[in-house]
Amino acid sequence: MANTKKIILVVDDSPSIRREVKVILEKDGYTVREAGSEFGMLSSIEEYGIKADMVLMDLTLNDESGFDLVNRLRAADKYRNIPVIILTEHSDRDNVFMAKMVGVQGYIVKPIKADILRERIRSIYMGES
Repeated sequence: MANTKKIILVVDDSPSIRREVKVILEKDGYTVREAGSEFGMLSSIEEYGIKADMVLMDLTLNDESGFDLVNRLRAADKYRNIPVIILTEHSDRDNVFMAKMVGVQGYIVKPIKADILRERIRSIYMGES
């Protein structure tokens, strides 16, 4: 079911990954915003007032780890409850464990499979009241 009201912010330093995710999500009716870095993400949210209903982010960004960025989001009251899904090439147990510890709602290992991405997003939104 398409949901044109949901805005998803995709944060990845790879333009091809952002484009791939955008195509998948727009087919499902989501509005997609993009940022190529942690600075771009924070600028998009703070300076430009982009409201994100969910953030999909790479674990390895330019100058800051995805986990540090999630912690910064969780520390701000107005962003604390935005669901976050990590998109990464790292599938080791330590990263998966750390993702759970910082309150990430999903963890997807690249290459991204459209059906897995859709299911993760759907399961997060199905859990909403």
